[in-house]
Amino acid sequence: MTIEIVQGKRKKITVASLNRYGGMPSSHSALFASLIIVSGLTFGLTSFEFAISVILYLIMVRDAVGIRWHLGNHGAILKQLIKEHVKDNDDIEHDKIVTRLGHTPTEAFVGTIFGIVITALLWLLLN
Repeated sequence: MTIEIVQGKRKKITVASLNRYGGMPSSHSALFASLIIVSGLTFGLTSFEFAISVILYLIMVRDAVGIRWHLGNHGAILKQLIKEHVKDNDDIEHDKIVTRLGHTPTEAFVGTIFGIVITALLWLLLN
């Protein structure tokens, strides 16, 4: 959503747009990358907190880039099949099928970079 605003594709941030899936950059990746940085700086790189942060980040990115991305592709295929056979399925509301559920690897990577840079800058300013 951030990139869409900069590019002029989106005019404003709404409550509904904050509840959307996918997009550039990945806010989930940014959040968990930030958690890694803060836990590493606060508790040290050999701490339990840092290790848990890394594990949570890896699980989240794997889910966003892998499973949820594939589910979005399945949704797109399902939506297309319903459109092709709409005369047989008039009662199916195919417009409500979500096709954007996950992130591309690039979106996750850029989100990670955003999270690291913004957290590091805030850490330097506040400490």
